[in-house]
Amino acid sequence: MSDMWTEKYYPNKESFIGNSEIVSKAIEWAKKWQKGEELPPLLLWGQTGSGKTLLAYILAKEFGWSVVELNNSDLRSKDVIEKVVGAASQNASFFGKKRLILIDEVDALTRTDRGGASAIASIIKTTKNPVVLTANDIFSNKNVSSLRFVCKTFEFKKINYLSMTNYLKEILSKEKVSFEDEAIKELARNSNGDMRSALLDLETLAFSNNISMSDVESLSSRERQQKVFTVMKAIFRGTDFQEIRKIRMKSALNNNMLFRWIEENIPRQYSDLDSVALAFNRLSRADIFNGRIYRRQHWGFLKYSSALASEGVALAKDKPSYDFAMYQFPGLLSMLSRTSTVRNLKKSIGKKIGEKTHSSIRKVIAKDLCFFKTVFSTTEKAIALTALFEFNDKEVAFLLGTKPETKKVKSIIKEAELIKEDYAKPKRVFNQPVDEAQDLSVIKTEEKEEPEPVEEENIKQTTLF
Repeated sequence: MSDMWTEKYYPNKESFIGNSEIVSKAIEWAKKWQKGEELPPLLLWGQTGSGKTLLAYILAKEFGWSVVELNNSDLRSKDVIEKVVGAASQNASFFGKKRLILIDEVDALTRTDRGGASAIASIIKTTKNPVVLTANDIFSNKNVSSLRFVCKTFEFKKINYLSMTNYLKEILSKEKVSFEDEAIKELARNSNGDMRSALLDLETLAFSNNISMSDVESLSSRERQQKVFTVMKAIFRGTDFQEIRKIRMKSALNNNMLFRWIEENIPRQYSDLDSVALAFNRLSRADIFNGRIYRRQHWGFLKYSSALASEGVALAKDKPSYDFAMYQFPGLLSMLSRTSTVRNLKKSIGKKIGEKTHSSIRKVIAKDLCFFKTVFSTTEKAIALTALFEFNDKEVAFLLGTKPETKKVKSIIKEAELIKEDYAKPKRVFNQPVDEAQDLSVIKTEEKEEPEPVEEENIKQTTLF
């Protein structure tokens, strides 16, 4: 399957949207590190989805650095931070290049602090490699607030929706998707400065190849995608049952959506075959409980299904992996969304044929649709069937395997309309005016002559006695 747009249109330093001054200063900071200077870490904080973590990966890509990432879903004890980050901060990579230490969502990382904040502060003071920390709010947590004094702090502002609109339009032009200008502007405005969410919404709507204002208005409000990534990181990197369960319970993801995300990303995160097998085994057990819920309507099984699909999958691994993984949107849901137009056309055609042939929609789609596609290769039969079942241009185009705007489709629709008009004409005309002489003659010939009266004396009666 093709890459998601968040990955396909992964920005570089030139195409980074918003906060351009911070990007320039971060690049200058990275250049000095590359030359051998040791500078204080960067603390990037502010608007969610504005590109804080993205900027760290852009810097690493620009200078060929490997990334060592620690986030709030990893263990937050002092020992783990010193083991993972401490070692990486002092040593170069395998090829002798620098490593970029990324401590993501540091405000959440120290929320249930067990010496983590002090360990981070100690490491960044002595690091031999560049360090970037990100946070949404650096003032609400006093432990994080103290990091301001040992870091170079930059606040990321919310991305202007007009700049976001122009970028989204460029993507749609490259993807050859038609759109209404006001619809894209409204989508950007609704994203509240979150570029990642805007891209995900845009890709969802683009499956129909036409984005209108009604499409944007009908887009359901959902949990922001970064919350999904937080849950995924907790499951695939966490090792504490209660911590994973707590994050899963706080998530607004419904159980079916969470199940699909986990199913899609198990092979992306787990490299050990035994871990993959055990994770899918527990996911299949969760699916069995889901089936029992639907059949018996016993929702008490939901606690087993949810725990197996999340905590069970999380604890299937031998040890957590700190390698970067790009979590993917569930492929099944993408496929269903992408094929919704085709499935709706099949359903519409099946309904029209079924009403005439007294068949179910499912039966027509399964057994008869391929026959109709073959018959439609003959123009005369295509016209006759279009008139009979009253197919529209999109349905005719689907049966012909072409587009609605082609000349052949328009010709068939036009000829079918003529046939339907001919059907509508009465075959016998009963109220046709006639001249008076003809009318009288018709009346006379149709009149029945009354029998002549018979006199009683001429009637012969039979005497019985």
